[in-house]
Amino acid sequence: MAQDKSLVGDNKGFALQLRSPYYTHLDWVPREQLSDAQRAEIAPWCSGTYVEPFRPGMDDKTPPSQSPTHLSARVSRYQQQEQIATLAGGVVLRQGSLQVEADEAHLYQTESRAELSGGVRLREKGALLVGERAEVQLSDGSAQIDNAEYVLHETRSRGGANYIKREANGIIRLKNGSYTQCAPDSNAWHLRGNNIMLDPAAGFGTATNVTLRVKNLPILYTPYIRFPIDDRRVSGFLMPSFGRSTDSGAYLQTPYYFNLAPHYDATLYPTWMEKRGLYLEGEGRYLVNDGQGRLGAAFLSDSEDERKLQSGYSKNRWLYNWQHSQGFASRLLGEIDFSRISDPYFFQDLSSELLPDVDKQVDQRGSLTWRGDSYRAFIKLHAYELASVVQVTPYDRLPQVGINGKLPFSPAGLQFDYAGEYTRFTRNLRHGSFTDKNGVSTLWYDTNLSGMERSNADRLYFAPSISLPLETQWGFIKPRLKYLHTDYRLTLDSLGKSQVGANFDKTPSGNLLISSLDAGLYFERQGENSKQTLEPRLFYLYVPEKDQQDIPIFDTAESSFSYASLWRDNRFSGHDRIGDANQLSLGLSAREIMADGVERQRLSLGQIRYFRDRTVQMPNINYKNRSMSTNRESPYALAWQYRMNRDWRVSSDFNWDAKAHRTHSGRVMFHYQPEDDPRKIINLGYRYRNDTLVYNSTTGNWQSGGDYLDPVTGKLIHDYYKISQHDLSVIWPLFNQWSLLGRWQHDYNRSRNLERLFGVEYDSCCWKARLVAREWLDDDQYSLSPVLNEKPDRGVFLQVVFKGLGGIAGNKVESFMNGIEGYQQREKRGF
Repeated sequence: MAQDKSLVGDNKGFALQLRSPYYTHLDWVPREQLSDAQRAEIAPWCSGTYVEPFRPGMDDKTPPSQSPTHLSARVSRYQQQEQIATLAGGVVLRQGSLQVEADEAHLYQTESRAELSGGVRLREKGALLVGERAEVQLSDGSAQIDNAEYVLHETRSRGGANYIKREANGIIRLKNGSYTQCAPDSNAWHLRGNNIMLDPAAGFGTATNVTLRVKNLPILYTPYIRFPIDDRRVSGFLMPSFGRSTDSGAYLQTPYYFNLAPHYDATLYPTWMEKRGLYLEGEGRYLVNDGQGRLGAAFLSDSEDERKLQSGYSKNRWLYNWQHSQGFASRLLGEIDFSRISDPYFFQDLSSELLPDVDKQVDQRGSLTWRGDSYRAFIKLHAYELASVVQVTPYDRLPQVGINGKLPFSPAGLQFDYAGEYTRFTRNLRHGSFTDKNGVSTLWYDTNLSGMERSNADRLYFAPSISLPLETQWGFIKPRLKYLHTDYRLTLDSLGKSQVGANFDKTPSGNLLISSLDAGLYFERQGENSKQTLEPRLFYLYVPEKDQQDIPIFDTAESSFSYASLWRDNRFSGHDRIGDANQLSLGLSAREIMADGVERQRLSLGQIRYFRDRTVQMPNINYKNRSMSTNRESPYALAWQYRMNRDWRVSSDFNWDAKAHRTHSGRVMFHYQPEDDPRKIINLGYRYRNDTLVYNSTTGNWQSGGDYLDPVTGKLIHDYYKISQHDLSVIWPLFNQWSLLGRWQHDYNRSRNLERLFGVEYDSCCWKARLVAREWLDDDQYSLSPVLNEKPDRGVFLQVVFKGLGGIAGNKVESFMNGIEGYQQREKRGF
């Protein structure tokens, strides 16, 4: 392709003359002439960069009006009567950091003014102005250069104009000018405007009657634009985004950023949607003494009426959110995260800049935390608002008050730890029927709860412990006694009372003494380039059996089995179940540590030996029907992390049931991303889980096994809850600036694709484009049937980024590219 030898012209269409064949007049240095350090600052495909040459006085911060004038030339003449000096041949005029070079100059002493012509160059720190003639006011350093070009070195910005004015305060004004961050031999994109102002000190520019041009083709017009010229925040329009989606039709978003003050700002996201109307969303961020926060809101009067028959739907869709973190003292921290939404379908129909990752509910929480020298005390309030109709209403914690820590003294080496917590669990269960998209009614999932499952409660938990940790360089031993006390005050609604009777135990409580012994050895061998360690460990745990079936579940679940499970004193999370145990865990870890301190490899293998069955279970679970509760040995637990080098790494958890001769659960993940070229990414992962203990919202019961009976269709789906999935993602440079983008997530149990993505990326020095086709599993809740709600969705997305201005149609592409491990690091290390 032939190079374009003209620079960006003015809005009348003529081109500025080229001053040098290789753009050296703009301080352009070709890539092959750059130093290694300079090449590292630019992308591999960039042909060069602007390098500001060293010159005397370039770092002088004295204003020109207060600086002496230094003159030099090969030939000079002074007219005494007119007080005019004429200089010719290599003329250099310098005042402070301002320097002007020309072939010829006339200095008018009475007017403190200079006229220069022939190869004019005006330099100040970080900026170069080039033209055919110039006039400079020596009293303040202001200047005008005709038929001019300019360069801002640090931001690699350039352009041209009929004339350029440099004001005394350093502001640059262009008449019929242009602005771009493309190389001198490229006009991939540029802004062209009647009047352009650049303020390097403030970091922004403005322009009037502006067209954004791609290859000289106008694609966007605006009467006014404010844009950044470096990385600092400035008010103005951000690049618009547009596209088309199945739910909303065509859409156009034109965000505007308000840089209101150094300690607060705001962004408005007005979005027009073909099917829904005008969607307004905005957020404000602020900093206060020892604190920071964000306020946001959104509103839409929805023109789409497909959900008009559904329960809880509101035509006026709205959202608001407040997040704040405040330090009241060196030890006291307060936090708030509070959100409300108009209806549970808000995030299924609309995207949000405020809360982009909402799944089943939005948080309404606040906390105060005091951190002492040896303890932590907190008060929390945590409620939920459902953003889903296919789940049981969760418990709110209003309030949750707790303290944990250790005593500040250790007589005879004894360590005293403690943890205490009071929590009130409440929820308002939904009654009656849910109406779906077609007007068909089905009972809410909450109505499946019966008896004690409908309880609210006050729970008191207290757990002091005493231990004697003994540690040496070659090993450790830690015997420990831990006392657990839980106390409940239960209440039931009228339906629950009618099902269990009025004489249910309102105040169940429990007391348990947990005994444990943790011990290990350290073996170490120093090699030539690395150190190897071998670390055997054993952990004996005894927890007496106590019937806990009369206690409902408020915050508890069974933890997934892994190598870390060998060293826990409770197989349940939360405090509503304390697992009985008489068991011995044996484990062995080996590590390889390189001379630079990097852990190259860690391999751990272990197993639990059980001396009795584990009878304590979740409600409605019979331990006799679970091999995990009756086997005398746990699965073998393997944990492996390995860095082949700084580019490749692999991590794996693998649990093998030797008695059943099958994999109990596991995952493996390979990740490749060269440190010297993070553009290359390969991820390959697989995860599997066979023995599942889940809460079935349809029945309101816990169940062991993976099958699911759909409440609407009556269809039994085998292995619904079991996991067997792979995840493959690739970002790979093909040639020059082209890269391949791809991701494939597949569910083998249900023979379906979770996500398929394929795209290409083109990246140049001043712009980037991605074209992506994507198919994904969407969950639009038009009914109470998860099976019917899960349907594949498809889309084609275009993202264009003009470097230095922003992106077009980029939000959706970024949202699903961020799911690829290494992608964010790639973009941060990008150019």
